[in-house]
Amino acid sequence: MPIIKPLIFYFCLISILTHLSNPSDAAVVPTEAVARNHIRGQKLPASETIIKTLKRSNRVGRKRDCREMDSRSDCAQSPKCRWCRSDALDDTCFSKSEAWRLPSQVFSCEF
Repeated sequence: MPIIKPLIFYFCLISILTHLSNPSDAAVVPTEAVARNHIRGQKLPASETIIKTLKRSNRVGRKRDCREMDSRSDCAQSPKCRWCRSDALDDTCFSKSEAWRLPSQVFSCEF
């Protein structure tokens, strides 16, 4: 039975890390901080431990990724993002470098 709690914690942590916008963000989360809480015997619920770990790695409260912006006005507020319109697909906010590579036959981006 004692192995079930660490496994549940591990899968919850992996679930949160997979939802980070940039895959390299997962490498920044310090696993030592997670292990330290377990070794010291602190009785924190898994969700509190994960939130504290992510706060330490400065991932909570970070700026949103361009793909997460749903409106043209939100996209226009970020200098790194460009709003791209399409007749065939949904209008979407892309990063500046992504917008530059999009096919001009499909997307019309505001540079």
